[in-house]
Amino acid sequence: MSKNQKPAELQGYEMPPVRDFLTETQRDGTTLCATDVYSETYSWLKARGCENTVSRQLIEQYAMSVSRWVHCEQIISKYGYIAKHPTTGAAMTSPYVTMSQAYMKQIISIRAEINRIVEDSRPKLIEGVVREVVYGE
Repeated sequence: MSKNQKPAELQGYEMPPVRDFLTETQRDGTTLCATDVYSETYSWLKARGCENTVSRQLIEQYAMSVSRWVHCEQIISKYGYIAKHPTTGAAMTSPYVTMSQAYMKQIISIRAEINRIVEDSRPKLIEGVVREVVYGE
């Protein structure tokens, strides 16, 4: 950089901008709640000072899984738990129930990973210090 050039100005964010795929309109015309989940999760992490320890991709995966689960639940509420089998015509479990269960498993797994990262990144308290603060010893 020469003497006359100014350094590029850095722009700070309260939260990284939400990527487009989290806001895409779904085939049925609805919009997922992924933006809200992403924002709430990022805010939760920031309040704990861990917004830089959890990867953006993990937060996005969590937001998409939660929003797709919500979307499946909305469809189940609208059309019911039972579907008609495409070839036999017999009653069967709605595929949205199965998808909802799969997304719920993803949510639990990803959230456990996020919680583990948060727990591992926080300083561990020594028992004596805790006793001193709590019990005044």
